[in-house]
Parts: sequence; structure tokens; C-alpha cells
Amino acid sequence: MSELEYQRRPSYGPSSPSIGSRGARTRMQIVEAALRCFTTQGYYSTSVDDIATLASTSRATLYQYFDGKDAIFIELMVESGTALGREIRNIGPLGPHADGYASLRRWLGESCRIYDTYAPMFIEWANVSSARGSLRGEVAAYVDFHTDHFSAALCAVDFEAADADVAAIVVLGMYTRFNYIRHVYRPGVSDAQLFESLACALQRYLFPTTPERVLVGGPRVGDADDDRPAVTRMGPLSQLPTADAIDRPDPFVGTSEQSAGTVRQLLDAAGRVFAANGYQATNIDHIVSEAGLARGTFYRYFNDKVQLITALSQEASTAMCPMFTEFAEIGADRDPTALREWLGRFLAVQRTYAGVMRSWTEGHPIDPALLVGAAEVVGAISHAIEATFGPARAYPLDRRAGGMLLSSLLEHVPNEGAGAEHEPSDEALIEAQAVFIERVIWPD
Repeated sequence: MSELEYQRRPSYGPSSPSIGSRGARTRMQIVEAALRCFTTQGYYSTSVDDIATLASTSRATLYQYFDGKDAIFIELMVESGTALGREIRNIGPLGPHADGYASLRRWLGESCRIYDTYAPMFIEWANVSSARGSLRGEVAAYVDFHTDHFSAALCAVDFEAADADVAAIVVLGMYTRFNYIRHVYRPGVSDAQLFESLACALQRYLFPTTPERVLVGGPRVGDADDDRPAVTRMGPLSQLPTADAIDRPDPFVGTSEQSAGTVRQLLDAAGRVFAANGYQATNIDHIVSEAGLARGTFYRYFNDKVQLITALSQEASTAMCPMFTEFAEIGADRDPTALREWLGRFLAVQRTYAGVMRSWTEGHPIDPALLVGAAEVVGAISHAIEATFGPARAYPLDRRAGGMLLSSLLEHVPNEGAGAEHEPSDEALIEAQAVFIERVIWPD
């Protein structure tokens, strides 16, 4: 993708030749109102009328500047993407040495600062970037832009992994999801600890021969905010009562063999549609069309799509929790073949329940029966990290951050390159995940 594709659209400022100073102010009001609406209501729940009302203008005036809310959202995507693009174009020389680590930290620090500035935008960017979403093409274009530039920076040095493009996508996926979780969940470590942990992790993944003395220059973990609650008591998960107090009905109870087959058909179709469209953008018609069934058939078994995703959440938790017990066993043996085989199986589970995992991370809908599955999986990941992470490192990589890293690697990285020019093959993705775990999660 050429750099011109990530230039800003017509200026908001008074020098804009096409709309003038008054028009520029109105345009700015509309964009700022849209960002506030997307922040408080979410992209899918925001209407053009909501934006116009908050901007103190009319619907007709809004349409003089934008074709609709998609156009406003793309404007904001370009604005935030351009800010990130400036940093990735100017990334300094990388490598397994102090100067290389300093370049990575400078790029990561500036990118995190931009993320903080545009946090509501990036959160909604993540929420709308499902595989079939109308805005996925814009997200994929930025993924390619990042990959081209970060890969070029890696290829300019003695890079210690087989595929620079895949490594660039892994770095982007880890960075974006890590920041998303940091903003949405506010997990029990400070922002400084999170930054140091992410910087160390990416450096060790990309350049494992980096001397430890290079990595120990940042703040030592444990210096601040250790009294913050665990991630299971933060964000959407903080609203959960105890698991035994939550009613989780089984949709198969009391059904005949034939009816159970229909329920399975609906659940499987819903899983595919939630994964492709995201929960918010999915409606009942999408699900029954995918299942090849009538709406009336759907309502014989389910009241709404919340019941569907709740049932899938239970299945996902049942499938994943034992896998993390197995992961801990593989970690104890440090078996590279078993790790890659496990990652292949987990990738299949991730794709089956990708829509559920997105709803867990994004906290939509806020429903105890749905989110209890998320809490169970977070607990299983935490136990796996405790079993495999080992003693405190000499460099500032926090164990609690390690859980976020593993979760991001397994849940989000497979989605990051979807539809992009550099979308990795399953084999390349699994190998990159395995290398990250071996270099970062498991101690030397």
C-alpha cells in the first residue's frame, strides 16, 4: 500500500479550501460528537441522529459533510492510523543490542501514547474489525501498511526468525490487544509495568540473544500498584456474582434426538456468524440463513441471540479450560513438538469460538451467564502461567502481564492479519506463536 493512502482527508482547519472556516468547525463538531457517541454507546448502537444531536446540528447538515456514520468512522480511522503510520515509518534501527532495544522502546512508547490519545477510537476499531465487517478492509489496509514498514525494519538487521512479515503481524496483534485490555480491564499491574513487560516480551521474541543487561534498564516490577485487583475482578468481569449463583441452562436438556440436532445446527451456524460479523452486527436473520432454517424454528429453541452466545460460551469454556491444564504440562516438559501440536488444536478451537472470545474480551453483551465462561478461561490461563512462567525474571517481565500476553497471542493474533495481503498461513502462524511462547513465556 502506498503511503499516500494513509494521508488525512480534507483538513478540519480554517485553511481548508473546500469548506471554509465555519464549515471546518461544523465538521470538527460532527467528528468529535461521533467519537463521544462511539465511546459511550459503541459503534453499532450509535445512529446518525445521535451524532447530529450531540453535535448540535441537523441530520441534513451532517449529510453535507459525510455520507453516514461509516464515513465518519473511516475519517477517524484514517486520523488515528496516520498518527501510528508516522511512527512506524520512522522506527529506528532494531537489533539484539542496546541501541536496537532503545529504538523498539521509542516506537512502542510513542505508539502507546497515540493509543492513549485515540483510545476510544482504537477500542471501537477493534470492536468493528470482524472478518465480514464493512470496515474490515480499512483495518486490513493498516495491517498491511504496518507489516510493510515493520518487516522492512526487521529485514535491515540480522533478524532471528524465519518470516519477518508474520513477526510484524504478531507484534501488531500483541501491541493492539495488550493496549485494548489495558484500557478496558485495567488489570492489576501499573501502566509502567505493562509497558516494560510488553517491551521486554517483544524484544525477546524478535531478538532472543539480547543480553539481559540490556533489558533491565526499565523500572523493576512490583514497585507500584500491586494492590490493584486481579483481572477477573476488573472491567466486565467485575460484575459477575459467584459462579454457583449463575443460572446456566443447557439448551439440549429435554430435547429429542431430532430437536437436539436442530439446536446443534443453530449453535454451529451462530458460532460461524458471530466469528465473521461480531456479536453486535449479527441478527437472527443472519443466523437462520446460515443454518438454512426458518425464524420460527429458531424461536422454538431460543428467545434471542444472547441465549445462543451464552450456550456457546459454556461450550468454549468446557473446551478450553482442560487445554490450559495440558499447556501447563507441556510447559513443564518443554516439548516443542507437543507445543506446536497443541497450538494447532487450539487454533481450531479459537476459530470455532472466535465470536465468543471477542464478546468475552469486549464485554458485549454484559450477561453473567455469558461472562462466567470468560472468568473460567481467564482462571485457567492464570493457573497455566503460574505453572510455567517460573521465578521472577532479572528483567522487568511481570508474570501477570505474561497471562495477558498469552491470552492476546492465542485469542487475537490469529485475527489480526485476516483479509490482509500478508495474512499468514496456519503453519506460519502456529510456528510464530510457538516461538513467542518458547522465547517469552517459558523461562530459559
